[in-house]
Amino acid sequence: MFEPIIERLLLIKAPVTRKLKIPLAGIRAFEAILKSEDISSSVLAIEIAVAEFSKYSKGDPQVTSDFEKILAREFWGLNTPRLIKKKARALKEIWELEARTVAVKNKRNKWLSIRVTEEEYDMISKRAQEEGLDISNYIRKRLGLEYKS
Repeated sequence: MFEPIIERLLLIKAPVTRKLKIPLAGIRAFEAILKSEDISSSVLAIEIAVAEFSKYSKGDPQVTSDFEKILAREFWGLNTPRLIKKKARALKEIWELEARTVAVKNKRNKWLSIRVTEEEYDMISKRAQEEGLDISNYIRKRLGLEYKS
């Protein structure tokens, strides 16, 4: 349900949780609904969630629109604060589960190793330091792979 949105947020490097790399946009949106005192309708809940979501989605209108459409579908017909909050709690759990699934797909779990001389190692290490990277990210950058600066 949320996987395309989560993948897009990760692609645009939206804020994520530290360890599990779950995009904060969805978590904060659902928490905003749960913390809100006066939710009288599902429309108000959607407005609160979308406003909070847009703060963490780096201003991407497409991903915010997609999120709003899903919320409209999921909250349709709910008219009591209790039901709305239960649905928000369930959707938050779904968000976290789907984000973990996406994160596992993107996890690096294969190793490459190469043998180098001491001089080659020193040269690579020096160049990596000049660019402000560790050796692994320096090599990833040189190979054209995704790296963290």
